[in-house]
Amino acid sequence: MSQEIPPKKPTSLPLADAILAIGQGDFAHRVLISFSDLSRERIEQLQHVWTLIDAGYRARFLRALSDLSEESVLYNFSRVFRLGLRDPDDVTRQAAIAGLWEDESIDLIDIFTRLLEDESQDVQAEAAKALGRFAVLAAAEELDDDTADQLFDTLLEAATDEYRPYLVRRRALEAVAGFGNRGNVYTLIREAIDDDDHGMRAGALFAMGRTLDARWLDIITSEFESDDPEMRYEAARAAGEIGDANAVGGLAALSADPDAEVRFGAVSALGKIGNPASLRVLRRLAERASGEEREAIEEAMRITEAEASDEFPME
Repeated sequence: MSQEIPPKKPTSLPLADAILAIGQGDFAHRVLISFSDLSRERIEQLQHVWTLIDAGYRARFLRALSDLSEESVLYNFSRVFRLGLRDPDDVTRQAAIAGLWEDESIDLIDIFTRLLEDESQDVQAEAAKALGRFAVLAAAEELDDDTADQLFDTLLEAATDEYRPYLVRRRALEAVAGFGNRGNVYTLIREAIDDDDHGMRAGALFAMGRTLDARWLDIITSEFESDDPEMRYEAARAAGEIGDANAVGGLAALSADPDAEVRFGAVSALGKIGNPASLRVLRRLAERASGEEREAIEEAMRITEAEASDEFPME
């Protein structure tokens, strides 16, 4: 029998050559992978020349690394992103925070908390957003009590501080919702859904989904009929996070929404709900879909079927 030849591992560059390429605006795959799993010595080598690279290239570089890390689990760029957290350019700092989306190292809580006081409101908002995943960990009792309490107080303060920019307050509300029904979080969410600003209302829907509390479902599903596509999208996403089967009918209707992002959000939500009814809807959609929409539907079906097999494993 012939033996299968494993695919060749992509070839990276020597670090010095890769740094030179970044400085010239070259973000090819072989350049990017050269920055994966850098040792402390090699990250220091990068640090020495970091600010010599054009600021626009630094930000684009970090975004490219983030995109690649989402596509493949083979690469780890955490040390490069951490270097970017201290960048003098605010766009690069924001990209660095976003790039650490999968890193749950506890020391990042203090780092992101400090960045809530950054001079850039976009960096502040990104830091608040990043702290949201640690709020979810705290709600799951995966953080010690003192750390969880301090995080809750920090996010609550940011969400209620009227002197902070709107976007920071929105992201902080979305983040603190990870704690669920604690303190006055639910009151803040109810106030936000009635806010005059549609962005705050959209943030309230996101926060409802993050609480995982089905008591919000009536409000969420009522927004399926909103004239604002952002509200419809956030409502679909929130319904998927809560995972209540009562939302399947409304999500089925949203899967034919004129806005593509709303359609994708509804399909994703149906996959997360993962019950027989949502699977039937997804199968019907797959029969007439094509291109990216069909891929999204098939991915949602895989999620649904995987959850079903976990719930009812074969004996």
